[in-house]
Amino acid sequence: MLKIRSLNEDLQRKAKEELDEVPTRICEDLKALRKWIEEQAHLCANTDDQFLIAFLRGCKYSLEKAKRKIDSYYALKSAFPTFFNVTNVDSARFREIFRLGPFLYLPKPLHNNGPRIFIMRGGLPTAERFTVEELMAVNHVLQDILILEDDYAVVNGLVMINDFKTLALTHVLQATPMFLKKFITYNYEAMPLRIKSNHFLNAPKIFDTVYNVGKPMLPLKQQDRIFFHSSLDSLSRYVPLEYLPNDYGGENGSIAEIIDEWDKKLDKYREHFSKSTEWGTHEELRSGETKDYEGLFGIEGSFRKLEVD
Repeated sequence: MLKIRSLNEDLQRKAKEELDEVPTRICEDLKALRKWIEEQAHLCANTDDQFLIAFLRGCKYSLEKAKRKIDSYYALKSAFPTFFNVTNVDSARFREIFRLGPFLYLPKPLHNNGPRIFIMRGGLPTAERFTVEELMAVNHVLQDILILEDDYAVVNGLVMINDFKTLALTHVLQATPMFLKKFITYNYEAMPLRIKSNHFLNAPKIFDTVYNVGKPMLPLKQQDRIFFHSSLDSLSRYVPLEYLPNDYGGENGSIAEIIDEWDKKLDKYREHFSKSTEWGTHEELRSGETKDYEGLFGIEGSFRKLEVD
């Protein structure tokens, strides 16, 4: 018997029309994906129905794409565990970063039934005490929770808002080509969450360097989904003000409430992240060519793969 949440009527319709989901075939599709995972000597993966269906939906039910994405997901977590695979969500440093509120997944989806809205806030007070990799590692944990429990994010994707009004220079300097390549590869090749649009609010001039280096690394489709805004009025043409937090003049919860809610989620998923130490890849057991991510993300390799003027 399937162990997945039932979608509401609207999400079920979208899953059928936009993701090619066939409800009567879900069991068969999950069985095929699970069978492939079990046949891979190098891969130890979570095979729960709810986890696997996120990858099928994120790949619009292309079994081959779902295989590649799950393989990349665990290969990257194994290659760079401090960046992609935090397993102790109770560490004081992790919770301190989280409680600053740099990453906010808002309670109401866009238009009440659309994509999940995500706000990343740069330059928060005391955030400069942490590296940009430490900060982003916290969001990778939050993304894993979305995969497990957020049907709006899995079916409808994410609308991302990057509020960089007070972006820290130290973090800009840490956003090297190697860092950007790792970050982009994980978020676009390994994560099953589809990014529907990416908005940059109040980005300072110093962000141009990061943007100009990172943009060519993005899939072409994603490059066309990037928008820059100098004001909330401009942003509101895409994300109406009511869907932003109260702190931005909206009606979508307060930042303090959102942090408190997600703090409880971290407690709830404590055992899940502890158990995730059992999952990953063992490249020495892989049949065929190994995934040499360390070589790919080396400094020489990063510049070789970029077309930088």
